[in-house]
Amino acid sequence: MESVYHEGELTVQKLTGEEAIAAQNAKMVSSQFSNGIIHFLKSQQFAVLSSSDREGNVWVTFLTGEPGFAEVLDEQCIVIRAGLVEGDPLALEPLEREQIGLLIIDTNRRIRLRINGTASMQNEQLIVTAHQIYGNCPKYIQRRSLRTEKDAFRVLKSEHRSKELRLQQQEWISNADTFYIGSVSKTGEMDVSHRGGNPGFLQVFNAKTLLFPDYFGNSMFNTLGNIYANPSSGLLFIDYDHGHSLHLTGFAEIIWGEEEASAFPGAERLVRFKIEEVVQLDNATEMQWGDTELSPFNPEG
Repeated sequence: MESVYHEGELTVQKLTGEEAIAAQNAKMVSSQFSNGIIHFLKSQQFAVLSSSDREGNVWVTFLTGEPGFAEVLDEQCIVIRAGLVEGDPLALEPLEREQIGLLIIDTNRRIRLRINGTASMQNEQLIVTAHQIYGNCPKYIQRRSLRTEKDAFRVLKSEHRSKELRLQQQEWISNADTFYIGSVSKTGEMDVSHRGGNPGFLQVFNAKTLLFPDYFGNSMFNTLGNIYANPSSGLLFIDYDHGHSLHLTGFAEIIWGEEEASAFPGAERLVRFKIEEVVQLDNATEMQWGDTELSPFNPEG
């Protein structure tokens, strides 16, 4: 039977001694949508998307809509009825059967669903053909309600681009409790994953470098396996109070040293992220989040 894991994932599983757990968890990966997933999607409003631009830069963005904006069309195909906002780094060129990573996440119930495959954007709709479908543990998801009412007083969207973080952006990241990371295998398959912790779990080393911990997870090492094989990566931060988004593209590397990881409570290893480009979109969404409750599994700083 062909493994669901690629060489990079298998290597990291071996280096961490978690091959047996990873092999067991591989059984939950499917290429078809189950009835339970179809039911779950009927109430969802939020999805995170990763893909690469024409230069090979990995970007992460998000999509929002009314409940049920993601609908299964057949056993392998899903449509997301939402488009990318103007200025989004992935909106500069059309998605046409591109490799994508997709994460449907219900922060109020702490449920997340991972879908990797190919996608095309057609008439403000994302059509996805799934290759891998599986749930992820809710361990580090902060509980947030997604408010359906929209704020009519939001100003027009604005876009800011740079090669490094401004001071306000550094403060934003330093106080974040959640971000999303997109990665890509050596052969081009995309993935996107959630990362969470108590505010301050990321460290801004300087205007072009971030450090963040890798906590114990499902032992599949989809993200770290990609990084091991291909350092091109992207990060997404969301300002949940105002609807702004911060998109970073660059290169990631795994830091294996126990001494370095010991400076981050709960870390098994670290990831260093080098920034190549920054895009900030103000008022990227009209959706609002509230009622934050930090995960009880977050390591204490």
